[in-house]
Amino acid sequence: MRVRKAAIGASALVAIATAGACSSVDDIESRDPTVFVQSTQFAPPPAPITDLVPTAEQLTALYNATTNYSIREEDPARLLDGPSDQTLPIARAWGAQPSPQYIQFTTVEPVGPDMINAAGQGHLQRMAPYPVGPVPFVRSGNEWKLSRAFVCSGLFLVAPQVCD
Repeated sequence: MRVRKAAIGASALVAIATAGACSSVDDIESRDPTVFVQSTQFAPPPAPITDLVPTAEQLTALYNATTNYSIREEDPARLLDGPSDQTLPIARAWGAQPSPQYIQFTTVEPVGPDMINAAGQGHLQRMAPYPVGPVPFVRSGNEWKLSRAFVCSGLFLVAPQVCD
């Protein structure tokens, strides 16, 4: 008796599955598949700054590109002083800040050979603008770059291992 009930139940399941499989496309509820898209288009990084003394606008573009998610991750690494292979993990940690600030520099001050400081205003979400600086930049390989030491001091509490 049990075998017969099991056989009837199994036959019913097969019939239901077959009916569903043979239904026309119109009878089946259409579903939108979930699609994951990864961009292959990246924003260009700022042009290298080779001027003897860069402008505040140039430094603003350079600094903000270090936390810009829309450029290739290798590009922010080239914007920090030091070899790219050593600065890539630092650039990743620096760019992974949950709410990166936007900085607009207004002043540039030479402080030594191949070194300048920039100051200006920071902007973070809905907060009122606040003063920032001095932010150090160094000339390396005839290009101005954000100081690796400055970035590492900012990562000291959140990712100290990347700056070892």
